This record gives sequence, structure tokens and C-alpha cells, in this order.
Amino acid sequence: MQIDEWAIGQRIAANRVRRGLTQEELAGLVGISLSLMKKIESGDRPVTRFSQLVLFAQALRIKDLRDLTGVPLPLMPDGTRGHPSADAVRAALMDQRRPTGEPPALVPLAQRIEQAWEAWQSPSPWRYAQIGQALPTLITEIRAAVSLHSGEARRQAFREASKLYQLVRTWTKRVGEHELSLLAADRAITMAMEADSPELSGAASWNLAMILSAQGHTDEARAVVYQAIAELEPLMDNAPQHRLAVWGGLHLLGATEAARDDKDGDARRLLDTASKLGAQTGETNHYRMVFGPTNIAIHGVSTMVEMGRTRDALVAAERVTIDNAPAVERRLSFHLEAARCYTRMKNDAAAVLMIQRIHRESPEELRYSTLVRETLRELMGRRKPAIEPDLRPLLTAAGLPD
Repeated sequence: MQIDEWAIGQRIAANRVRRGLTQEELAGLVGISLSLMKKIESGDRPVTRFSQLVLFAQALRIKDLRDLTGVPLPLMPDGTRGHPSADAVRAALMDQRRPTGEPPALVPLAQRIEQAWEAWQSPSPWRYAQIGQALPTLITEIRAAVSLHSGEARRQAFREASKLYQLVRTWTKRVGEHELSLLAADRAITMAMEADSPELSGAASWNLAMILSAQGHTDEARAVVYQAIAELEPLMDNAPQHRLAVWGGLHLLGATEAARDDKDGDARRLLDTASKLGAQTGETNHYRMVFGPTNIAIHGVSTMVEMGRTRDALVAAERVTIDNAPAVERRLSFHLEAARCYTRMKNDAAAVLMIQRIHRESPEELRYSTLVRETLRELMGRRKPAIEPDLRPLLTAAGLPD
């Protein structure tokens, strides 16, 4: 049950004609450029993201993804949905009761938010569970802090709230709760604006663009990034390191989104600017965005993947010293991009090695990451005897049928 990525474009074209749509009309429905639409249908560019595949299925009124992929491709074949803590996180986010009593002390609350971020960005076999259990209480307490404090203390509460909602955004996105992730990203921006912090607003905009991108809304994500860049630009003369890092992170995300929309020139320009900023900042992790030379190199690989330049992406990936990345998420994303490239090149042994590295640092990734599971399914479909002993434990960890 191997997915032929190049045949997907032919199936998209056939279903588009069946529905009576022009290439321009389908491109508009999916949110990509006409140029990229033509390249996908001709086989010059593969569909590189699962979320984009879903958008094509929705626009073409296809109910079963096998009509595009040629193989069954359920999101969670073991019948599970989401993370067990997702309902409690949702309840905390939706709680509209007005807090009463004494306002929570801000210093220990800020420390717990920072500890939660530290746990999320560190290797652990249970980081999804640990953060999922901590978030409902933190959300409830930060709501009380914002509501019950006043003056400068309230402004500080807004700052901490934005940081927390950015963590909620990334956790909910990773467990597939995209609607909650979008809600959390919007709240993070609102809190940052109330705190009157340009850098925090930039980081919150970066978070919003991340979830918009994950949902396939490339144009919207790029618009959010460009607006945030424009708002920070007047403040960049003699800017401190944390502001440079936020601005650089926005340029990196903008480069990836431009590449996804087939705007190669914009992607290179944004990546070049980020590279110059990274030379000034060094490795940083301000507002938990992770920016510096290592992350710039990782985004360079991602940009090549989005442009369909798989061989170039692998050459670049093999030059990256990934151990320098200060957050486990960046290392996991890098290993996943490499695994997907190796899978396309039919180098299954190397792909399995990359997924083993993901499993070693964050075993839960195999159960909750759609892209990891998609890659495992493709490897499972080929079932080469040489990699079978290494592949089987990964399938088990992911809850996929062996």
C-alpha cells in the first residue's frame, strides 16, 4: 500500500475535471497560487502536507482520501481521537465564569508557566501528558490573575497570559485540536496587545500563523506574518537581541509560507534576511520561539522540501548540527523532514533511523503526530525485510496495525 505522490496530482486533475472546475478555481478553493496548482497536477511538485491533501479532498467533495492517494489513509486507524487531556483543556478555555476571591500571586504563577514551557521543550517520554495535565489549572489561574489584578500587576498578568496561551496553542496543535489551537493563538495576541509589548505581540502573531499554516490557510498565515514584520520594522534600529530574534523568527516562518505558495523569490529573500539576523543574535530562545543559526538551517531544509527539492533538502540536512537546537520540538521537526525526504527517495533505512531518533526523544510523537504516522504508514506499505526489525517497534509505539 505505497503512496505514489506523483499520481496524486493526476487524481486531483481528474477529479477537478469531473467537478467542472478550472485550475484557477480549484487553486482559489485550496488557497494556493495558479502556478503551484499547475505544478501539482503535472507532477512537478508533490503535495507535501497532509493538511493540504485534506483541503483538496474538501474542495473536490471527496469523502475518502484513497480517491486521491490510492490507499486507505485514516487519521487515527486505531480508533482513538485526540489526547485524553484535551477535554479538560477545552473546558478550561471555554469557562466563562467570572473569577472571585484573592488574585493569584504572579511570581509563582509565572514560574510555573516557565516550568511548563521548559518541560514542553525538553526530551521526555511523557511531555504531552505532563503538559496536558498542567494546562487546565494554569488556564484557570491566569484567567483569575487577569481579571482580579489591577494596574501594573494586571499588565504583568497579561504578559504571562500571552506566554501561557502560546503554549496552549502549540500543545493543542500537536494533539490535533486545531480549533482550540486557533482560539488559544487569538487569545495570546489579545493578551500581548493588552500588555503593550511589541515583541510579545510579534511572538503571538508567529503562533497564530503557525496554526493557520497547519490548517492549510497559507495566504492568511503569510498575511499575519507580513503584518507582524511591518509592525516591528520601525522598532528595529539598535534593537536588543530579543527583538531581533522575534523579527528573525517571523522572517523564517514567512519564508516557509512563501515556499508553500510557490513564491520562491520571496522565500529566498526572507530566508536571507533571517540568516543575517541569526549571525547577530546567535542561538536564542526568546518567547520560546527558538531562533538562531541552527533553526535557520532547519528552515532552509523545510523551505527546500516545500519547493519539492528533495535531493537538495537532504544534502542541506546532512550539514546541520541538530544537537545545537535548544528545543526538542525543533529537533523533532528536523528529523521528521529528513524522514519524509528519505521516504520519497525510497531510502527506507535512513527514514526509519530518523523516526527512531524522534521516538527516542519524544515517544508520544508517534501516537499524536499526523505526519509521523503518515510516514510510518508509507514505510509499512513497503515492508522491506531489511528494516522490518527496526520498523515493527515503531509501529507498535504508534498504535498502528503491525
